[in-house]
Amino acid sequence: MKKILSLFALFVMAFSFVACNGTSQGDPETLIVMFVPSTTIDTEKLSLLQNLETMLEEELAAAGYEINVNIGVGTSYSSVTEGMASGQIHVGFLTSQQYAYTTLQYPGKVEVLLTSVRNAYEIQIDEDGNEITDLDELIEAANTEGYDAATTADHKVSSYYSMLLVRTEDYADYETAGIEGLAGKNVAVQSETSGSGYIYPSFLLYQNNMSFVTGTPVAANGEVKATTIGGHTSAVLALLNGEVDGVFTFFDARYVSSAYEAWAAANPDTNIFEYTKVVALTSPIYNDTISGLTSLSDGLRAAIQDAFINIIATEDGAAALAIYNHTGYLKAVDSAYDSERELYQFLHQE
Repeated sequence: MKKILSLFALFVMAFSFVACNGTSQGDPETLIVMFVPSTTIDTEKLSLLQNLETMLEEELAAAGYEINVNIGVGTSYSSVTEGMASGQIHVGFLTSQQYAYTTLQYPGKVEVLLTSVRNAYEIQIDEDGNEITDLDELIEAANTEGYDAATTADHKVSSYYSMLLVRTEDYADYETAGIEGLAGKNVAVQSETSGSGYIYPSFLLYQNNMSFVTGTPVAANGEVKATTIGGHTSAVLALLNGEVDGVFTFFDARYVSSAYEAWAAANPDTNIFEYTKVVALTSPIYNDTISGLTSLSDGLRAAIQDAFINIIATEDGAAALAIYNHTGYLKAVDSAYDSERELYQFLHQE
């Protein structure tokens, strides 16, 4: 019944899908689901995603929808949103900011289905079980000896942060100046559509009378050179290897220990959490969405919602969706993203 995309195709897919049976006229025979993960996808993870195709097909069939599922791995959110706007991609894993952009740029085309939840970092929960939202308190805890990005399954959070990470040896430049110590320096970022890798950091700089530039930065003008390095873990590695002065990445990208094995092997007596320090955190970023075309029937959209909720509650499903560090989903409504649209419009006033 199903058509498994080859591993090679998953790596090089350019979103040139042909729409099945006219998605604007009804539900497709093959549901195209697109991921844009923030960490490196290896062969093992690709195999897990292929298993996810089967799980989705089985869940949808149980809900009365005998439909093929093809999952692809994309290289950029913009390609996914363009594919959804044209009806070639039916379901996309979008950040909250990319969802906001899509609803503004292509009104009426896409609607949020689910929002993800994550296990809270232990430092985010106080002794009474309440979430700590004071940024200074979180930064202090993240820079305390012994911190290792441990999480707790007992508490879930619906938002996360972008952090400015620097090498500990350079931290003295920021202890008094804070983020302003970044002026005139070179920082690794993600593409301009990345929430934690660019959008929220650019807003944080704006709030401190600073800005990203692509050329030589002028410190007196609060300018910071933005160097785009694809993939959050690759950007952290650039910091570890001395290629940049800092990195804006999701909090806390250092937990992906497998991505830093080569660096750790070359620095056997060095702990990545001790080698780096957090300078600043942005305002909270809403968790990722699973969004679908509005042209899909109400019944199929509801079935997709239930399917992902059921799948992530299983061991195999959780393993497949671990590429996003998701631990559960809640059904979402579009109005919850009004603030994200406001932020997007502020950042793109032109």
